[in-house]
Parts: sequence; C-alpha cells; structure tokens
Amino acid sequence: MNPGAKFNATTGLTIRPFSFSDLDSILQIERQSFPKSPYDWTTFLNLSALYPETFLVHTHVIDGQKEGNIWGYIIFSKDGHIISIAVHPLHRRKGVGKKLLQRAMKILYLKKIWAEVRRSNLGAQAFYSKLGFQITGEVPNYYGNEDALIIQWTPVPQKSSQESSC
Repeated sequence: MNPGAKFNATTGLTIRPFSFSDLDSILQIERQSFPKSPYDWTTFLNLSALYPETFLVHTHVIDGQKEGNIWGYIIFSKDGHIISIAVHPLHRRKGVGKKLLQRAMKILYLKKIWAEVRRSNLGAQAFYSKLGFQITGEVPNYYGNEDALIIQWTPVPQKSSQESSC
C-alpha cells in the first residue's frame, strides 16, 4: 500500500495520491459531475504535475483487489485553493466528499481554504456550508454567463494552555 495513503480497514476506503492509472475513472467522474465544463485529459495531467501532493483520490478496495474503485477526488493548491472536487454520482451523500475536504482542512499550514461555486449550485453551497465555509465574495460571469460565489473556510486558532488559564 502507498505509504501516503490513509486506510480504513473496516470499510476498505482509502484516500491516496492520484496516479496515472486513475485517469480514466477521474475523467468519467468529471464528465458526470461537471457536464457544462469538464476538465480534459491534458488538464488533469497538468494538475497532477503541479499538485502531486494535493491531488487525492478516494477509493473503495474490494477484497483481494490491488487497486480500488475511485469514488471521488480533490485537487487543491498548497495555499488552499480547491481547484476541483467531485464524487461519482452513485456514491454521493455517503461522506466521500466530506472526507476528501476534511483531509485538506487538516493540513496545518493552510491559513484558509476557498473555492468558486456556481451561484446556481445550491447543493454545493449547502455541502460547504455544513463544513463551516462561508460566502466571502463573488466573481461576475466566472462561468461564462453565470457568476461564481467565493466560499471560504478559515481554521479556528487553537488557544494555548497559557491563554486558557489566564
């Protein structure tokens, strides 16, 4: 198993870095998730070169399989910009997207995490809101004829033991 992977033995779920062999499954999820403007093969290869540590896939390993079925993915920059996150339609509302996003939220050096969301995508807005994201702005015509909302999450600073005892 990849040393960077996080494995849950009870469910067979793993979050691991993207590999080239994942590309066909990622493209299928992408086309189903973003039919208006899917990324293509070249874009994903470029993103994997730019963000090798933060292009993660969520897989489900079935007994005896070497590689699992890909249920979703996330790509984010080292400064916290979510470039893309998507979950296969058959596996939505099962916590896959939440687990992927929470993995990014646990990275200690990130001062904030943010993304662009279509104004019409109420499902995505609700998803991010449940995880503590807030709308912080908008970009007119970001998606051609549709505005994007900027959503952002900022970690709550941990109080030191000295501060809490004062």
